[in-house]
Amino acid sequence: MRAVFFISLSFLLLTGCSLFGPRVDLDRLTLDVAAHANDDTPIAVDFVAVNDPDLLKQLSALTARQWFSEREQFQRDYRQLMTVWGLELVPGQFIDQQPFPLGGKRAAGLLIFASYNTPGAHRLRLDDQSKAWLKFDSREMTLVSDTAH
Repeated sequence: MRAVFFISLSFLLLTGCSLFGPRVDLDRLTLDVAAHANDDTPIAVDFVAVNDPDLLKQLSALTARQWFSEREQFQRDYRQLMTVWGLELVPGQFIDQQPFPLGGKRAAGLLIFASYNTPGAHRLRLDDQSKAWLKFDSREMTLVSDTAH
């Protein structure tokens, strides 16, 4: 009986971070793209769930342009430490309250990168929301309050 308890306790201590660590809270997502967003061209958008706090800090310093140019290398180097969900949005598109595919994934943080043609960070961080409404205007992406929709 003592051995079973010790083994169980050891297992919990060794895997505690993976079992009880932070997770992506976001489970519903609305994407709202303005009619003439990004000079009437599609916008590539990546949602990145990052498991490692140091990697999260590193990625949080990148602009969207840097992320998209270095994305493949980051995915090769850190494939166990992040999960990426990418999609392409077109001007005028509206996706209402869709399930979020990364919901529940282990992550220290969730980053969103949008590939606008204009200069700027074009990056958001979402950590503690169960619902989000992202508005993609002509030159920037913004988070609309999760209670607004």
